[in-house]
Amino acid sequence: MVQSCTPTRVMNALLVGGLSHRNAAVRSCTAQHLERLAEVMGMARLLSGKKDLTDRFLIAVSKLAVDPAQEVRHHGRNILRNVAPNDDFAKMWDKFAPRKERESLREVISKVNLKERNI
Repeated sequence: MVQSCTPTRVMNALLVGGLSHRNAAVRSCTAQHLERLAEVMGMARLLSGKKDLTDRFLIAVSKLAVDPAQEVRHHGRNILRNVAPNDDFAKMWDKFAPRKERESLREVISKVNLKERNI
């Protein structure tokens, strides 16, 4: 699906259908496909500042990175690891990330960056 459809339609389908699903396996598949979609679209396009795309993507990643299920968190943190080095990330993060989750997500980002440096 990620390779066959337009990226915007794929993102809409993933976010509407699986992001807040009760089943952890569904959220895990959604996170995995969203990670693949981020690779296909490229980080520059995702962080381009287009409100609908960037807003929905960063909110989704913030939810995935703090999800109770370990596999979902793993994919969410992988997305963060790939997005964080981008120059526009900090600016877009402050603009679009949910306020109530920013502090916990900053800790997650610092842990991801620390692990990446130790590898």
